Amino acid sequence: MNADALLTPPNICGFAEVELAHTQMQQHCACRIERCAWKRAAYYTLVRHGRIAPPKLSPRERAHRRGIEFPKDTINYVPEGMPELQTFQDVLDGLAQLALPTNPSNGCGR
Repeated sequence: MNADALLTPPNICGFAEVELAHTQMQQHCACRIERCAWKRAAYYTLVRHGRIAPPKLSPRERAHRRGIEFPKDTINYVPEGMPELQTFQDVLDGLAQLALPTNPSNGCGR
């Protein structure tokens, strides 16, 4: 590759990350959101874009109402060295900004 070559990302619609999030949710359907960074980032991307609504009750409250004991090993579980969820969202937002030109004529409404 030529050292002077300039690589630019392709024009990607702002909703492309939503489709990736749907795919990740399907691929990680057996994962627990508090233990899987892929599912967590996908879930909150879909929430952010209004594709799913978070439940009104916490997992603990839902288990209590059903008479199910809530597993204690998942309470406040954060894998060692795991960045905060907001870090993942900031990275996704930054990548989306880099992928989309600010020109409103690109067909994505930006």
